[in-house]
Amino acid sequence: MKKGFSLVEVITVLAVIAVISIPLGRLLGFMMYDIPKSGKIIETNTSILDALRYIKKDVNLAVNFPQNFKEYSANKNCLIIEQKNKTICYLAQQEKISRIVIGDAKEKIAWQIPNGKIEWQVWRKDDTGYAVEISKYVELKSYNRVDKKMGNSYVYFAGAYSAISETPRLEGREACGSPSGGQEAID
Repeated sequence: MKKGFSLVEVITVLAVIAVISIPLGRLLGFMMYDIPKSGKIIETNTSILDALRYIKKDVNLAVNFPQNFKEYSANKNCLIIEQKNKTICYLAQQEKISRIVIGDAKEKIAWQIPNGKIEWQVWRKDDTGYAVEISKYVELKSYNRVDKKMGNSYVYFAGAYSAISETPRLEGREACGSPSGGQEAID
């Protein structure tokens, strides 16, 4: 008896391999291309959100948003925040956000945001800034189009922390709406 495979067995195995290789090829392509691309998008978004935490903290302590300060001029790529004891400038540059405390060259932070975009607009009333609207997204270039992923907008109001700290806090029964809190008692 000769050892080997018949023609029918070989053709059957090749047909099964062909049927299985199509979905496996797509899965392999997904694992090799889409998962790393998604990881880069998430990493960029995380860097932008980290920068936004600093911006939120600085805006909440802000007194004003001046149009110009020293060599900096406010626009959609430059945000100037005036606080009680210092002035901070945020620069949205090519694939980078920088936080600079003006006058203190030592205090500078930068976040790398490859393919990330961030823009801000100061809301003004009577030439005084009272809030900042920030838009951010991650640009994804695929084929012949540009997609905007993980886009969000935020609004932060100047002096929000100081307004909270100046708000009187109700204690004890007053906080529960008791008669001493201005509401009628129910018998």
